Formats: sequence, C-alpha cells, structure tokens
Amino acid sequence: SPDASEDVNEVLDELPAGSLVLVGFDPDLGTYSEIRPTVRVLLADLLERDASLVFVSLTPEGRALAIAERARLVAGGIAPGRLADAGFVPGAEAALVRLAGALGVGGGGLVDELPGEPIALALVVGGNDLGPRSWVEQVAPRVDGLGLVAVAPSVLLPELRPYLESGQLRALLATPRDGAAYRESIEPSDLDDERDPRPLAVLVGMLVAVGVLGVAVTSRLGEAMRSARGREAA
Repeated sequence: SPDASEDVNEVLDELPAGSLVLVGFDPDLGTYSEIRPTVRVLLADLLERDASLVFVSLTPEGRALAIAERARLVAGGIAPGRLADAGFVPGAEAALVRLAGALGVGGGGLVDELPGEPIALALVVGGNDLGPRSWVEQVAPRVDGLGLVAVAPSVLLPELRPYLESGQLRALLATPRDGAAYRESIEPSDLDDERDPRPLAVLVGMLVAVGVLGVAVTSRLGEAMRSARGREAA
C-alpha cells in the first residue's frame, strides 16, 4: 500500500550519509522469489543513499542467498568494503541474543575491519524459518534505539502486523502490493535487476553454511564430551 512504501521511505530519509545498516538476510528458497524484487530495490536504494551494508545470516538458506546477492552487488560495481560480511551465525534465536551483544559495540563487534560506529538501522529479510518476529523479540529489547525495517513473504503478514502497529517494526513490506508500491516510488537502478541468483553461488553458499554449522555442532559435542569425562574422573 502507499502507506507501507511511505513508511520505508520515511525511515530511509532519516539515515545520515555513510550510515551502517545491518542486513539480517534469512529468506528461504521457497518464498524468496516473492520478495526478491523488493529486496533488490531496497538494497540498491540504501547503497545509493551512501549507506554501507553488513550482511549476517542465521539460517543456511539465508546464508546461501546472501552470498549470491552480495556477489551480484559486487559484480554491479559496488566496492566490497561497503558490503561487509558477518557470515553465518548458527543457533537461530539463541544466536540472535549473541548478535545483540555484539551490536552493543557497533559494527566493530560484528566484523573486525569495520569501525565501532553504531548500527543505524537493521533491515530484516525474513523467511519461514526465521523472520522479523524473532528480531523484534530477541534483538530489539537488547539494543537501545535500534530501528527495524522488514521485508517478508505475505504468509508472515498476520504475525507481523501487530509489531508494525505497536511500532516495534518501523516499516514492513510483506505483500506483493506493498512491494510494488515501494518499487514504483524509487528511481530504477542498475543494481536491482531481476535475474535469479546464479545456481553456483547459491550452492557454494549452502556448502559454506552447512560446513560452518557442522563445525559448530562438532565443537559443542566435543565440549560436552570433555565435560562428561571431567565429571566421571571426579
């Protein structure tokens, strides 16, 4: 609706030049095609407003798609330094709590090469496995003043509308009509093309995410086993 697109533009108009925007990128392959055009326009809009983006994912599918989209932006001429990658953080909602702690020290708490300036805004790209609701419940209460803007498939609209009405989400694009209204309000950009992510990039992203998840699980199992042996020895 026009109101939804106006909400997004109002939030982005408040961003100072050079702002650091955290992109929580966790769509799923099944619904990403619905929101992909809107996500690409929104990323292009932020970059054209001189923002720098920090991508982070908490699901393997989200990580795979984030790698593909970041590669597309680099291929489109965006300097990699403006597209920082905080990687894949396993643990779902528990990982969001850890992420909130890192946000307390600004971008430097997420990616070493970033300055410790505060994150100006969080853009949450959600899917069925992990969506904006989790960010509202786990991150917002732990990070003072962090604004949340979300893009999500329409199936999540019923659970997200109350957060929008309460102001916990500053803006939400969660229906094809809302996405179309927002896209029509923005000047076209070379960065918002409609080509699908390359299959190889998605595959590489999935393998990286699964590998990191495997390492994390193995590490936790190893710690549990060492702890159990310690108790037996005692």
